[in-house]
Amino acid sequence: MLHQLALAAIIFNAAAISQTAGHGNIIVPKPQGNAANPYYIGGPAGTIDMPKIIGSASYGDYYQAVDDWFTKNNVASLKEYITTYGTGISECGNTEKKGTAQSVPSDGYAQHDTLGNSHPGPCEIWCDDTRVFHDTNCVTTFSGQSPAKIPIDVSTCKSSSEFVFYWLALHAQPWQVYINCVALDGTTASYTSGSASTTSTDTSTTTTSTAASTEASAADEAPATTDVASTEAPTAAPSSMESSVTGSAASHATSETGEADEADDTVTTATATSTDKCSIRRHRK
Repeated sequence: MLHQLALAAIIFNAAAISQTAGHGNIIVPKPQGNAANPYYIGGPAGTIDMPKIIGSASYGDYYQAVDDWFTKNNVASLKEYITTYGTGISECGNTEKKGTAQSVPSDGYAQHDTLGNSHPGPCEIWCDDTRVFHDTNCVTTFSGQSPAKIPIDVSTCKSSSEFVFYWLALHAQPWQVYINCVALDGTTASYTSGSASTTSTDTSTTTTSTAASTEASAADEAPATTDVASTEAPTAAPSSMESSVTGSAASHATSETGEADEADDTVTTATATSTDKCSIRRHRK
């Protein structure tokens, strides 16, 4: 009898965890769970109850109704909407704001484990005060991707101290808000697909005993995409939100050059590789 009860408890817990974990979270770069959520960080940071925004729109058009409302009310970003209209929403959800610092993915793609197979609604990514990605309906944009690969501006994020992912899930009222924070360490690294395991970094230092040399290269380029949007950091709400623009494109490539200081006997050459090829997409379905 006890054995049967124990087995039933295990099955119940497994089902509950599976249902709860369905929303998922950013996996590259890797967030760290806060003290209350050391193992699972995929739950919502809070909710927003504003059914008037969608009015009589059908389920498949909720995201469009929200985007139109943002434009009409001069809401420049999802981040602004959450911080302005949300109450009691945790700044970083179930993640630690100042967790173990991570490298920026050198291929120009953050990764989310379930975004392409989950709920409708807008999502965006910020590196410090600069928005590096926005989309009005992320589940459609990344449909079928597991994990979803989200294009970001590598150079902007590399020079930032924090990466933050925002997502407003519109599947039911009240709407669920998901936020993942990741501290950044100012470096880039390549990650194995679907995991946050670092395989290499982009910085190295060598010591020579002959002469000083300076070299720089641009590497780890993000794959080109047909639709990308330029990075922006809104400081005030514009008259019309840029999320009403359909499919813009921009990709950037820059290189950083390190300088070597010459000594009498020993010269240290620092080679810094900046991974600046970025793809920032903005879609409106």
